[in-house]
Amino acid sequence: MNFKNISKPLLYMLALGMAFGSCQKMERPVLGELILDPPPPPYMDLKTLLAFENNLTDAGENKLTALSNAVTYVPGVTGQAVKFGAGGYVLFKGTDTTIYPNGFKGIAADTLKNLGSVTLAFWMNGPGPVKDGAQGLFSISNKSEFWGNLDLFLENNDNGSEGFLKVHMFNASATSGNGEEWTEAKIPNMLNKWTHVAITYDATSAVMNWYIDGVPKGIINKVIKDGKYGKLKFNNFNGMVVGTYQFQTNPTLTNHGPESWAKSFNGSMDQFRIYNRALTAAEVTDLFTTKK
Repeated sequence: MNFKNISKPLLYMLALGMAFGSCQKMERPVLGELILDPPPPPYMDLKTLLAFENNLTDAGENKLTALSNAVTYVPGVTGQAVKFGAGGYVLFKGTDTTIYPNGFKGIAADTLKNLGSVTLAFWMNGPGPVKDGAQGLFSISNKSEFWGNLDLFLENNDNGSEGFLKVHMFNASATSGNGEEWTEAKIPNMLNKWTHVAITYDATSAVMNWYIDGVPKGIINKVIKDGKYGKLKFNNFNGMVVGTYQFQTNPTLTNHGPESWAKSFNGSMDQFRIYNRALTAAEVTDLFTTKK
């Protein structure tokens, strides 16, 4: 702009207007309601989460549907927990439509049949000693075999608060042996209190680790089948059960019926989780310290 062609009165009025405008209070536009993103899940690859808050809802990705037998709810580590009575269990529907008309479908079935790697993590509170029979904790079934594809149980062990923990796996994709693997260890001070248990298997390295109360214990960096165990693949899948064995449910998940020595878990569980990834040591410790 050429200010030489503007009269002094007009320049004065322009300056006054600018000064007045700069002193005025400017109104800010009203902000809309801030919409926050939902909180992230506690680590990715969480396929099943059973918090047992007076229900059997699966809050993980699989959204499994459950049936139960002889279970009640009691105070847990976080909120409520499920307590198993004699013959108690929580059963997740299988693929056999003659037994379960609305059985596993799609992603949920594929996830559990093809875990690859896995982490099982949960809180348990079981009275000890475990005697007069072994107590089933968990099973991903194999309807053609006595033992499941993945089994976890407490063996008979007349030794106070010590837990004799066993893990059985049958991996159809193993390139060494027949794919069957047994792992066991006795864990002091595991019973008669709330204890956090995590079992991890990393398919890349074929390494298994156990963590008790967030600390490696019992089985540490165990290489399975000389590192040739591979990605977990389960054949003849027919559902899963928490709190007992695959052959103790009614109807059975396999071709075998109940055994007199096999018992349901004589205690309570909380925050039961299945990941299709081996959690890191730091992640397992965080589950323990935050009571997840």
